Amino acid sequence: MNITLSHSGKQHSYKVAKALLNLGALDVFYTSSYITNTALQNYLLQKGNTYWTRRFEEGLGGKYVEANWRFELKELALRRLYGKTSVTQNAVYQRDMDFDNYVASLLRKRKSDVYWGFQGSCYESLAAATQTGKLAVCELATAHVKSAQQILGEEARLHPEWADSIDNLVFPAHYEKRLAEEPHRADRVIAASSFTRQTLLADGISDNKIIVLPLGAAIDHVPYINPEITKGADITKRPLRLLYAGTVTQRKGMKYLLDAMKLLPKGAAELHIVGGIQGAGEAFAKEKDWYSYRPAVSQMEMFGLYQEFDALVLPTIFEGFGLVIVEAMAAGLPVITTPHSIGPELIENDKNGYIVPVRDTKALAQAIETLRGKDAQAYTQMRLAARNAALQYSWESYEQKLSSILANQLKAWV
Repeated sequence: MNITLSHSGKQHSYKVAKALLNLGALDVFYTSSYITNTALQNYLLQKGNTYWTRRFEEGLGGKYVEANWRFELKELALRRLYGKTSVTQNAVYQRDMDFDNYVASLLRKRKSDVYWGFQGSCYESLAAATQTGKLAVCELATAHVKSAQQILGEEARLHPEWADSIDNLVFPAHYEKRLAEEPHRADRVIAASSFTRQTLLADGISDNKIIVLPLGAAIDHVPYINPEITKGADITKRPLRLLYAGTVTQRKGMKYLLDAMKLLPKGAAELHIVGGIQGAGEAFAKEKDWYSYRPAVSQMEMFGLYQEFDALVLPTIFEGFGLVIVEAMAAGLPVITTPHSIGPELIENDKNGYIVPVRDTKALAQAIETLRGKDAQAYTQMRLAARNAALQYSWESYEQKLSSILANQLKAWV
């Protein structure tokens, strides 16, 4: 089986391309900004460069990747000048559409069996794939746009003071149309989690079209301390050190987390927040007595920080996957999150974390108190169970799952 893969931008598409290459199934990977020269890749890796090494996957280059930087240059320039603003975001939308049209024009020349595109940049390409007899596959790294607008729109109405912190809510009409129709155009839809699958079903996508393929995580880069030698494991004798890692936004349930902190007994827990602030941040600033804040850090820095905390809390309202959940569990942190994420696939209540209903402040506070009530032995067992669950979501495990899908679910339709 030969698969033509395309994605405008980055996300985890580099990892998908590398996995397909390892499995002998990659025809070519079309993308925007990517360093294709393997000698340059090796040079940057030897120099320990932390910027340009984000623009390639080690061992993936040469004839297997066709990069077209011209589609992303405007966006990169605007991002440097204006940051994450509407001007920059509009450039992202245009990038996706221009790139999609370009790939669609090339698909007629490819002799591959399958075309695999990513949400937002495969609308025309999916149609071109079908016209040329290819199996058309669309991957959603988040969840369906209509569910996003319904759930997040309701959130903005419930808490208008936090509304400016919610992204993935308003799109230009033409771009929204792409997001809504791409899964319907595809023969198969790759969903990042069971939650993503539920949002697709809600929009009328047939269940037999959906394949759940969770992402992987860089497990081998996350430091992990064996629970047997962990110091300070008796969390009943000090405040529980809670971590929230990621963008400060109501899309991830920030208000509910802060309200839960107010319900806890004095001195029971301390909340540490690491991440950039979405929107003006006024509602967040008003609650400054309830948290310690640190701006966003690099992924590698974050990996090193996990061991400073006792648990991760992510009461997300809308999350297609939630990579930080897997990373934190790889570090041995129990995780408290909601069903609107990859959480239910990894977490067993009271074993390695807790799944609480969305928008349920009391349940969130109760989960925190329950965790803090664990003695040293029970807590270290939770750490080990968290680590073991995360090991099933490494990129190596992802490749094994992908191999099975290629052999059993896609091959039958080619």
